[in-house]
Amino acid sequence: MPAQALLEHYRQRGTAEGHFAELMDVLAPALSSARRPKSKYRGQPPVQRSVSIDAFANNEVRLLLNALAYNLVHAARVLMEQATGEGWGLRRVRERVLKVAARVLLHARRVVLVIGRESASLWQKLWTKLGSLSTAHIT
Repeated sequence: MPAQALLEHYRQRGTAEGHFAELMDVLAPALSSARRPKSKYRGQPPVQRSVSIDAFANNEVRLLLNALAYNLVHAARVLMEQATGEGWGLRRVRERVLKVAARVLLHARRVVLVIGRESASLWQKLWTKLGSLSTAHIT
């Protein structure tokens, strides 16, 4: 492999590893290490006392849900970077935009979400960017 191609390949690998490390650090998916059910115990089928779970399927679902969450938070990060003109990490998006104290008010078939002033300005920037995306890509 030529040196330039090798360098480019390594840089792509580093980017993917960085995203994976960020997912593990910020979202921290809790994967199960549950034991697999026994098919034989002392030569006999074991007495099943509880419903056995398929740990592989359970882990697959958890990992896919965390990958979806990562993609959504990453998209929010990119939009916040465009809206504010400064760098945003996943942790910063999670703690400043997504994990905010709020009250939900229900009145006359309306739901109103009341959040703090600082968070409201960030959400306003995010909604503005989301709105511009939806009108820009409709043909």
